[in-house]
Amino acid sequence: MPRLRSNIVAVYVVRTSAMGIELLMLQRPTGHRFAGAWQAVGGHIEERAGETAWQAAIRELREETGLEARRWFRLDRPESFYNPDNDTIYLVPAFAALVSSDAQVTLSDEHQAFRWQTPDAATAGVDWAAMRDSLLLVADALADPARPGLGVTAFDPSQLSPPQR
Repeated sequence: MPRLRSNIVAVYVVRTSAMGIELLMLQRPTGHRFAGAWQAVGGHIEERAGETAWQAAIRELREETGLEARRWFRLDRPESFYNPDNDTIYLVPAFAALVSSDAQVTLSDEHQAFRWQTPDAATAGVDWAAMRDSLLLVADALADPARPGLGVTAFDPSQLSPPQR
């Protein structure tokens, strides 16, 4: 029977522009398992350090892009996928980070390129259905970031405390 894990987060980075909203997409470098793939921000939760999913989202956003969010949202449903290599079903907490329209991306060595894209362009360039579905959800829910729609819930990390384990 496959095991169930939830040790990965996804972060969809959004900014406003004259064209509406744009989503940040990052390209994996040569030599990476998913070389050339365009993805959102993502990474592992540092379980040994007692990190929560929302803390991992903040850290991964900083590490992979150098960005700080002006507002945070959690997607109301996690992403999921199955990895046959380790017979594991992953549930992935997903977040949206609204950044300033003039935010400057500083890539880590985990990516070789970035681009800000319209929701249609971003969804056309991904390889995974769960990521496409989350991009569509974020694009629809944050079409007007001042009035978030269905599918996302705003939260303020400064008001949260990590759970006691």
